[in-house]
Amino acid sequence: MPEDTVAAYLERVADSRVLGRSKRRMRLLEYLVTAEANGEGENLKAYSIGLDVFDKPDDFDPSIDSIVRVEIGRLRSALATFEDSKFADTQLVVDIPVGTYRPELILRDTSTDAPRRVKRRGGRVVALVALVSWGLVMGVWLYLHGPRDEIPTDNHVKIELRPIEGDADAAARIGAALRGGLVRNQSLTILSPDDPSDTGLAPDFELRGLVRAVDASHYRVDTELINAATNRVVWARSHVFEDGPEFEDRVMAVLGNEVRQRAFGASRAALEGRDPQTLTPEQLFIMATWVPGRAMNSIAWEQERIALARLALEKDPDFGAAHAVLADKLAFLANVYGPADTPEQRAAAEMHARRALELAALDPEVVFAVAQSKWHSGNIAESHLLMQRVLELDPGHDLARFLELVIPYTCRVPPGNVLQQAIEFDDRLAGDNPIRWLTLSWIAWLHAHRGDYEIALNIERRSALIFEFPYTFMRHAMLLQRLGRTEAAVAVIERQDANWPGISADHFARVTVPRLCRESPLAAEFITAYEELADAMAVRQ
Repeated sequence: MPEDTVAAYLERVADSRVLGRSKRRMRLLEYLVTAEANGEGENLKAYSIGLDVFDKPDDFDPSIDSIVRVEIGRLRSALATFEDSKFADTQLVVDIPVGTYRPELILRDTSTDAPRRVKRRGGRVVALVALVSWGLVMGVWLYLHGPRDEIPTDNHVKIELRPIEGDADAAARIGAALRGGLVRNQSLTILSPDDPSDTGLAPDFELRGLVRAVDASHYRVDTELINAATNRVVWARSHVFEDGPEFEDRVMAVLGNEVRQRAFGASRAALEGRDPQTLTPEQLFIMATWVPGRAMNSIAWEQERIALARLALEKDPDFGAAHAVLADKLAFLANVYGPADTPEQRAAAEMHARRALELAALDPEVVFAVAQSKWHSGNIAESHLLMQRVLELDPGHDLARFLELVIPYTCRVPPGNVLQQAIEFDDRLAGDNPIRWLTLSWIAWLHAHRGDYEIALNIERRSALIFEFPYTFMRHAMLLQRLGRTEAAVAVIERQDANWPGISADHFARVTVPRLCRESPLAAEFITAYEELADAMAVRQ
């Protein structure tokens, strides 16, 4: 590969600013491309990249420190954004295939008028459509199943992020951050506004944004998610971001992730009340999986989700996302609800998990649901590994990043730095972010493992104000019991009878917790806390 071709490519990538101000990411790209161009690509390993690019010590262990994997994922996404930009007029095209650190260097065919963008084919996706002004306009729609020419037109979200007045550079950086983050997740398909296939698509929702400079180093981004048919605001948020080396990453981690969640929830809200038989497999998936919005803490609700996922498979037996939902739901019920804990149900959960990965191993949301199913089944190490795989596929998947941090401490005492990182993650979330019931509950669990029962109880109560289900209300009761408040503990369980008839603290103590803790050398001390609760319940009965 000629040196001037490589140099010209690197210069155009720098000019495009798809890497933001991250000198480290630019250094990584230059390192990878130069090695491949010099015939040394086969030597590109996580260990050597860690030492040469990220200045890691000789004892660097990529299996523990994920910096190389995460940064390669971010670089991969940024290069996809570059290929969609006006700067991609280079002779060279660079692609980093998923699962490798070695780039592919391809000379662009300039003899045709073919689109410059590298197309991502196949997959089932849940979408957003984005529109960013001043050359940053982009479309992302609910690409929920099948080939590109079969994209359903029922649910579209158009996102418009207006540039900062008088500061096009800041607007470009924020727009690039959103675009780069959204494209990382294969649940999203990014289309250019001038793509002929966009013609005539009418969105169901719009996300309108206004970006303003607060001062020399801070920007405010105001966003509204609007029902296009009624012009009614269904969600609004204002964020302030401080400029700096990781500015683009923070924009995507905070704003981008919430945009995805809210758009998904708004899509399901639009489907509520429709006859399930009239829905597509992809729409049934939206209804079956957990998304922000209305949900119920009951066995009936869970069984309805299972029925919806099974209906999706009746319509499309090879729909990997529906298999993943069933793997998660069946494993969950088998673990927490005695009547559902049968060999047949556990085997079905395993089968659906296996089938989901066979059909959609590159879909981060599918892998995420399978990771959850493995956790319910007590395969903690495997769940952790799969959660790491989610981050390889989508480094911007913030909830996976949180769970990847805490899952290893399911039945282990967490070190102080892990607890602090979990707290800091929760602190970044908006007060009404619906995933906070999960983050707060895990933080309560970590405190409980350290013996901080009063702190854990207070946090668990905050979580319960958002949502609760068997894991959380059993832990709530356990904490009360540990603090000597037996009557209150019993009341927490008894008030669940209407929603979970027959749910048992004894099953939770003798089956659920031992299953979750079976890989822990300290399982007994965690099980004992729930056995005390079960014994208290037995005395009452």
